[in-house]
Amino acid sequence: MSDIILVEKAGAVARVTFNRPERRNALSADSIARLGAIAAELREDSGIRIVILSGGAVCFSAGADRKDERLFGDGMATAEQLRIAEIGTAVVSAWETLPQVTIAAIERHVVGGALTFAMACDFRVMGRDAFASVPEVALGFNYGLGSVPRLLRLVGLARTRRIVMLAERVPAAQALEWGLIDYIAEEGGVDAFSAGLAERLLAMPGLALEMTKRGVNAAAGVGQEPTAHADMASILLCLAAARGGASA
Repeated sequence: MSDIILVEKAGAVARVTFNRPERRNALSADSIARLGAIAAELREDSGIRIVILSGGAVCFSAGADRKDERLFGDGMATAEQLRIAEIGTAVVSAWETLPQVTIAAIERHVVGGALTFAMACDFRVMGRDAFASVPEVALGFNYGLGSVPRLLRLVGLARTRRIVMLAERVPAAQALEWGLIDYIAEEGGVDAFSAGLAERLLAMPGLALEMTKRGVNAAAGVGQEPTAHADMASILLCLAAARGGASA
């Protein structure tokens, strides 16, 4: 499972790269579990100060893997489905509360649950021709993983409704204007731009940077998503309705 997400450490920087190009880096149950294990490892590594999360040149990620039966399949007990679904919520929180400064490097597109992981990072860099998209409602279920409060903090109520309820694509220039991302890089240059941003951050005093991250997150209520306890259960209800197991 280790090769579905690659980890490279160079000095004080760790680069974590989705590695499922044949599935456009879609997030499977195994991918999410691997992200959780990586977060636990990084949390204990005091030599790493900056973490870059990337999908490489293919794309950041196409979101949840619709072919993964552990995420979307029928036949499992509801309690087991909910347990698996809620692991993702915990893994996002683990990334969001890492002591290191995190950067999401987004080429081409970032979709659904993958956008949630990008939002859990401290900085987001997007390629000029890339876009973000949340197609969940159009596909018949709500946006989970505690994503809506995170999106609200970044872009506000009206824009959150447009992104989530209308499934509007948000191109890079608009994402920057709305505050969904922090920087735009030339297409194909996102990783290099992110590496440069990492160098700027490494020039700051390490402890002061970590304490500032903690303070900003606490003031913003990061890690205290008020609806996270229910949104994954809501997804299971929507999926059951789509299969005829409940009234829509």
